[in-house]
Amino acid sequence: MTAQISLAKALKLKNRLAGRLAQAVSDIQTYNSVLEEQVSKVDVKALLAKRVSITAALVELKVALYNGNLGIQRELYTLAERKGEIDFYRMLNTRDGIERHGYQNTSVTYVATVSKAEVDEKIKLLETEVDSLQDRIDSYNHATKITIPQSILDLAS
Repeated sequence: MTAQISLAKALKLKNRLAGRLAQAVSDIQTYNSVLEEQVSKVDVKALLAKRVSITAALVELKVALYNGNLGIQRELYTLAERKGEIDFYRMLNTRDGIERHGYQNTSVTYVATVSKAEVDEKIKLLETEVDSLQDRIDSYNHATKITIPQSILDLAS
């Protein structure tokens, strides 16, 4: 049995399954080895089986998401690169002018090739482009449907 869901819902399911996988892994690691006199609080063997089924569901869901995203792949890549550019410009040192420096209290002069004002303007333009791309991606994700096995929905609920 299969179900039709939007890409937006599929992304939420992927995040939920990833969280459940992380919890199962954490519980397995915590409760796999306990003191002999302790009664284990969890069924580690059942968690191992659950981990396998969640992992398989995530693979299936990621493939469906990949196929569903083919129509907007360029925008997804562009969005990631623009966010990287914003990070780059935010990290750019724009120190410019005379400053007191070091233990000798001497003056040093910094010269920024790209000014703080130029960086701020570039970031503003990039953020506008990111917002536009994100709006197009969000619309696409809500309008585009993919088919997934019902078992994935059951596992995530």
